[in-house]
Amino acid sequence: MKRQIEETIKQALRIGQYLTGKNKSEENTGNSPREEDEKIVREVLSKQNIENKLEQYNRLNSDIEGSWKKWQATRNRHTRIIRYRVIGIAATIALLLAIGSYWFYPENTSPIPVHTAQIQAGSFRATLYTGDNKVIEIKENMQAVLTQDSSVVVAHNELKHSAVTGASTINTLVVPKGGEFSLVLADGTKIWLNADSRLKYPTSFSGDKREVELEGEAYFEVQHDDQTPFFVKTSQSTIRVYGTTFNVKAYSDDSFQKTTLESGSIGLFVDDKEYRLTPNEQAILNPSKDVKILKVDARQQSVWRHGRFLFANERLEDIMAQLGRWYDVNIFFVGTRARELHFSGEIDRYEKIDKVLRMIELTTNISFSINGKTITITPE
Repeated sequence: MKRQIEETIKQALRIGQYLTGKNKSEENTGNSPREEDEKIVREVLSKQNIENKLEQYNRLNSDIEGSWKKWQATRNRHTRIIRYRVIGIAATIALLLAIGSYWFYPENTSPIPVHTAQIQAGSFRATLYTGDNKVIEIKENMQAVLTQDSSVVVAHNELKHSAVTGASTINTLVVPKGGEFSLVLADGTKIWLNADSRLKYPTSFSGDKREVELEGEAYFEVQHDDQTPFFVKTSQSTIRVYGTTFNVKAYSDDSFQKTTLESGSIGLFVDDKEYRLTPNEQAILNPSKDVKILKVDARQQSVWRHGRFLFANERLEDIMAQLGRWYDVNIFFVGTRARELHFSGEIDRYEKIDKVLRMIELTTNISFSINGKTITITPE
């Protein structure tokens, strides 16, 4: 284990030199260590290596209570063993995350061909369509009171409704491609909307239920109320919420709808049949209305609201669809082979798109080119 830790640290140092262009051995010998260093980067970021290290981490995490008890029983002998296991796995995981999060251009490689002004990452913006036929453009960092009774305000990149008496109207909040926004409903429920999404909702709730309609992707923190259950309607299903946090991804151009429960309890209704989810379960609904429930890390499904992309062995076509919505660009694949390639990595959502694409290029056999607002993906 000690030798594994030392090897991990050596890899980290070599890759650090590679990323910063400070590989001194290249100056002192006739060899070309950059090729070997790039090979290490590819190996460390490979699907198999990432899955192996995460499996080790999860196994350690699930067994930690038992290991602690054993450590207490035989303190001196086990202290060193546990320390090496934790440090070894932690060092490897840290290395993976550091590399996966670090976007770079090696000096000896060519940048992605770009024939356009720089494409910008998404920002906080939305359009509010009110029940009384008003259209309000909401921009980043906008501060405004939108109603005479001050029941609807915009502040800190959030649209907030306060409970009021009187007739309720139906509003629609639309977040375009290249945007994101959040809102608080009159009952205190908070919703984060991802790019290219829309939410239809009442300005106040009355009766025996609370109901909103979603197209796109949103993360919900639902205010608990036993007397008036909360429902989320999509084009294919209805989600009954029992007081909880969850993520719904229901884009009309996606092959599947994904509903992921982080905490609490929800029921997914498809053709009057209910599928109950427990935390860290994901319901995948296909166009034929077949439902498959998987065990997942629910937090990974909603990291987008914290400014990150996190891909765990995902198809390149699905990844590019997300990037297309966020950067407001069109995606074109040359042939079909590249669509089925898989990629794992963590990406800052606010990075320049050419850096994001360059990282994917380095770990897959494809190349990107940008022309106007179109990204072309070509297999090598």
